[in-house]
Amino acid sequence: MLIALIHQGIVATSQLPDFAKYPVYAGNDLGLKYTPTLSIFRIWAPTAERAELLLYQEATGGTAMQNISMKKSGGGTWVGELAGIPKNKWYAFRVMIAGKWMEEVPDPYAKIVGVNGKRAYIADINSSNPTGWKEDRSPAFAKKTDAIIYELHTRDASIAPSSGIKHKGKFLGLTETGTKNPAGFSTG
Repeated sequence: MLIALIHQGIVATSQLPDFAKYPVYAGNDLGLKYTPTLSIFRIWAPTAERAELLLYQEATGGTAMQNISMKKSGGGTWVGELAGIPKNKWYAFRVMIAGKWMEEVPDPYAKIVGVNGKRAYIADINSSNPTGWKEDRSPAFAKKTDAIIYELHTRDASIAPSSGIKHKGKFLGLTETGTKNPAGFSTG
């Protein structure tokens, strides 16, 4: 709608809020696109003057083992490439704005992150699929509203002092069998 108003001359670009002046990226390849021969990293940073991909051996601490300059691309994005098999390494990005390097940040599109989400992990996600993964199918539903989807926070579900769970707040606590609360309801 806003674009139509600009094209019709109803709204001038000088009237737009700053964020509306940023270029739009319509691609579906932000973040890491891993292949065994070439990994491509793309971030959207339209205000950046420069961008770097930082590679680490560790999930936390240490210094970057490699700084890779990223190239400016379309729609306000920056692209960095790594040839070969860089998996099992950690990475983050940093950008320069107004002549100053900003703090490094993790990939917001990362599939795997390290401690406190500070760095992303390079992995071949497809290699982690269990046997039969590609053949797995969702049950058929007459209506989409027949699906019941639960969200559970592990700590909240197992931390109560009366839960009967030994490993409170841990994933392991949810695997315990025979645990009950004082009312006799199953908790593990």
